[in-house]
Amino acid sequence: MRWSGTAKALHWTTAALILGLLALGWVMTRADMNAALRFDLYQLHKSFGFVALGLVWLRLIHLTFRCAPEPPKSRLERRLVRAGRAGLWTLMILAPLSGWATASASPLEIPTLFFGLFKVPDVVRPGEAAFALASSAHFWLTALFAALICLHAAAALKHHFIDGDDVLTGMLPRRRSGPSGLKKVRQDNVLKRLDEVRSKRF
Repeated sequence: MRWSGTAKALHWTTAALILGLLALGWVMTRADMNAALRFDLYQLHKSFGFVALGLVWLRLIHLTFRCAPEPPKSRLERRLVRAGRAGLWTLMILAPLSGWATASASPLEIPTLFFGLFKVPDVVRPGEAAFALASSAHFWLTALFAALICLHAAAALKHHFIDGDDVLTGMLPRRRSGPSGLKKVRQDNVLKRLDEVRSKRF
């Protein structure tokens, strides 16, 4: 199961962003810090959330033109893979959207500044009821997302260490085992020429 280089780059960039957002979200809501630092962390969290959402749509567009590798042959595994992918894709979209709704509905009416460059428009009118609903949805969606990510990682490790297949390695960068193609031919020619020179000298 081998993915394209573009798919791998988008996958690992999105994964790093999402894991960073989960960690940042935990820190900014639980750690003891001054108000100015907390405000900056919230703005960073929201800005990177929009970046992650944009990458998700970019990945969906890429998948439209480049199909995913064939799933495992086992019928049960195929169903689990499809369910897992559907869950991950759904949460990759809903989690940031619910965060956007939470920021928009906040009664404090704090603007969302995309890396300080411009104000992101609100999608929900500010209000206590809307804020409570959106923030609750964002919390439970991200909690479910974190759990599904753990299952996704566990499944990849199971494929690698127990099944011994290429599901995990197919998403990792290719490692060059040695010189190949024209480069290998050139090296062989150089070595052969050196052997000829040495034989003439001795």
